[in-house]
Parts: sequence; structure tokens; C-alpha cells
Amino acid sequence: MKLNLGCGADIRLGYINVDVIKSRGVDVVCDISQKLPFKDNSIEEIVAQDVLEHLTREQLLSTLSEISRTLKVGGQLFVRIPNIDAIFDKFADDHDTRNLYLYGNTFHTGIWGAHKAGYSSKEFSILCRLHNLKLVSETSIDTNYEFEFEKTNFCVNLRKILFINQTLGIGGAETFNIGLFNWLKKQNIKIESYTTNDRFNEMLGGAHKIPVILDIIGDWKGLFKAILLLPYGIWQYLKIMFIDFDLIYMTGFIEKILITPMAKLAGKPVVWVEFGSLASIFKKFFGLPKLLYRLVSWMPDVVIMPTQHTYKANTAITHIPTAKIRIIPCAIDIKNYKLKIKNYSVVCVSRLEKGKGQDLLIEAWPRVLKKFPEAKLKIIGEGDLKLTPCKNVEVVGYVEDAVSEIAKASVLVFPSVWPLEGFGLVMLEAMSQNVPVVAYDRGTAPEIIDDSCGILVDDLAEGIVKMLEHPPKGGIKRFNENYTFDIIGSKYLEVFKYALASHSLL
Repeated sequence: MKLNLGCGADIRLGYINVDVIKSRGVDVVCDISQKLPFKDNSIEEIVAQDVLEHLTREQLLSTLSEISRTLKVGGQLFVRIPNIDAIFDKFADDHDTRNLYLYGNTFHTGIWGAHKAGYSSKEFSILCRLHNLKLVSETSIDTNYEFEFEKTNFCVNLRKILFINQTLGIGGAETFNIGLFNWLKKQNIKIESYTTNDRFNEMLGGAHKIPVILDIIGDWKGLFKAILLLPYGIWQYLKIMFIDFDLIYMTGFIEKILITPMAKLAGKPVVWVEFGSLASIFKKFFGLPKLLYRLVSWMPDVVIMPTQHTYKANTAITHIPTAKIRIIPCAIDIKNYKLKIKNYSVVCVSRLEKGKGQDLLIEAWPRVLKKFPEAKLKIIGEGDLKLTPCKNVEVVGYVEDAVSEIAKASVLVFPSVWPLEGFGLVMLEAMSQNVPVVAYDRGTAPEIIDDSCGILVDDLAEGIVKMLEHPPKGGIKRFNENYTFDIIGSKYLEVFKYALASHSLL
């Protein structure tokens, strides 16, 4: 059986992404971004000329999956899509005609058929490779690419990830990575971890110790020490590079600077995560970290950022190519606590440092007591910020299981005004326990909290009172739909396989 996924002009007005599929001379109208009405391994040849550019990138991935499913092994896929570079070259002096080629010429037909996405030949080949479609030939004809792919048994097989991380303690990034690695191990993917922190190594399940700390984003003393230890540090990292692995995953600053060029030379794919803004780091030491970062920022295959807030803060200053950035939220492992909610109890869980907002919360607390005199506030966290508690406020420092404390509370407050805040995992922890969140309407919070699970405010006291009076009950539903590792881990895995597929073409 052969399929012809009709040309772009066949897309019917009012039906988004609907094409005519011609099967043995019979027209079958269906949505090609949905499941195709054909059996697995039943098609010998599929032709998609002037079609796939009418789909969004997300729809294209779904369609490629269906094409791969229905093609027989050894079956062929013929594709024609616009060659964006050739269009720009050919119509450099005729911008209106160029735009018609780029966005779809509907002037004469009146048919809705705008183009939604464009691809380089390499990018399109990578996306096909992810779906067992091997590039056989590629030709550039006038303003189009013409490809031939073959369905193979090859799949992008991610066996082992190398994780290298310099950290001095356990924070949100470390907590997230522990959960992510636990999820990946359930998918039969091995994680080989090297870190500088004994406790983190233990929590990772027996990771290897990096015997040197190179701190180039701390103080001057740390910088000078890092310069002296640099040869030894490079030697330690070089030794790690000789182990067997498929991909390197990094979240810390110094390892990105030193290891990414090594990986580039070794032909290994690299994925970075930037959890927060780099603005303050770039200002240190007369801009030395900024210079070093920009020297390697073009090298990673993909850079993940958890929020639009982080993306906007970093894109203008890092010089990371925008096409390499993926925005994927964080996740947590949910814990189910069957605890009785304490009436009018409020909790704040965060490091005690300037910008995290505990001082602002204590300042607002007397106004909460005017409405709820019996309300109690518990502040949990370690740090250097000195607080002066007032009535019904308890500062308890570090606790072993902060989520259980959140589960017992009526409200969680996330008062951070820290400009480097990358996400705020504690908001997910509250959400997973159906505990409403009060947060400032700024930074990352507006991307995480909506009225189903909390409130965004300019006035903490007002927000706390509202949540104590009328707590929303949709937190667990929002959590399950957006922030579990089955959802977020799958997105990370897609990124890892994409990076690996890009190298399989080389």
C-alpha cells in the first residue's frame, strides 16, 4: 500500500491540518496530526509533499510517529518542505514574494494553508531519526528540500548518562536531579554521577567524589584558589571523560565551562540546565564568568530552562542559540501524608537569606493576627538571615522532612523576591499536598500558581487571610496534570534522545 499525504493546497478551509490521504485510489479525509487509520507496518511508501510545514512542531512530531508506525521496515518516506535559506537567497530583493513562500501562498486559492514551521535539513533529519526514519538522500531543488527516508529498526538507544556537578549543599536543583535520576533508572537508563558533595553523593546512591572544588563564581579567595587548582581539576575531569557513556548532563557553572569543550572534542552530546538567572554571576570579577560562559555557550546540544522567567533573564546575556533552548518545568516525587490539617497554621520553607522574603513575611504577620489571632507561623530553613520573630512565629531551622510540615499546614507562603529564583520546588510540594500557596506576583510564581491552587499578591497579609478564609482545593489536580516525573521526566528523556540523535547523524 502507498499513501500520498496530499499537498498543502488540499487543506480544507476551517479544518486545521486536515489533508486528503489517497489510499489505493480512495480518498480518506482525516486529521494527519492525529492517529492515522492504518495498521502498524502496513504501508510501503508515504509521500508528503508541501504538507508538513503546515503543522506545528508538536503536531509534526506526532505525525512522524504515526508515519513510522504505519510504515513497514524498509518502507520509504518522501518529503518536500521549504528550504528557508534558499527562499531568503532567491528573494533577497523581493520581500513580499519571499513572505508568500515562507508563510504559504493563499492569495489565488483562498484556501487556509499558512505555514506554521520551518526546518533546516539537519533539524528535520534529527526529528525523523527520533522516529526510526533514516536519511537516504537529500536534495535542494529551487526553494525546497526533497528527502528520502527509510524505516529502520534503529532506535535512539540511551543507555548511560554522565552527570558531573560541583555543589556545596543540597538545594532545589539537587532535589530535582535526585528525583529525575530515580525516574530515569526506572526507564532502564544508568546514571554515572560525579559530585563534590558527600551528602549529595549518598543521596544519589553511591556517586563518585570529585576531589577538588573550583569556585570561580564565589569570592576572590575562591577564584585565586581555583586558578591554582585548575590543572589538577582539569586532570580529574579528563579522567572522568574516559568512562563509557552516551551523553553528559550538567547543571553547575564550572563543569559547563571546562567539560563541554572536552565533550565537543570527544564527539559526545551535551545537555545543560540553567535553573536561574546568570545576571549576578556574570557581574563578578569584572565579567570573567560572563566571558568564559560565552566562549562555550554555542557548544551544548540543548539547554533546558524551567520557566519563561529564567529564559527571558538569560537569553539576552548568554548568547545561547535560541533554537537550542527548551523550557521544561521542574517536578518532585509526591509523598502522600494522611495528616490532620491544623487550623490557621501557616508555613514557610526556604533558605534563610536576603531576598527569600522571610523578613517580609514576619513584617506582614501582625496584620494576619488581627483577623486570625490564633494563627501560627512556622519558618523552616537554614541560613545567615537574622530574623526577629513576633507573636505566634516559630523559626525552627532545618527539618528532615519539610513536606510533612507543609502537609500539616493550612497555607504555605512563598515570599521570595530573589531575582535569581529559578523555580521554587516548595510550591510544588504544597500543591502535591493540596495546601494553598501565597506568593508574590513576580518572578517564577505566576507560571506555577493559579487560582486553583493559591493566590498571587502584592500584599502577603491579604493573601494569607484570603487563603485561610477560602482555600482552593485544586492543587493536587494541577500537580498531577503538570509536575509529576512521569510528565517532566518524559520531556527530559525526549531532550536527551534528541541530543543523541543529532550526533548519530554525524
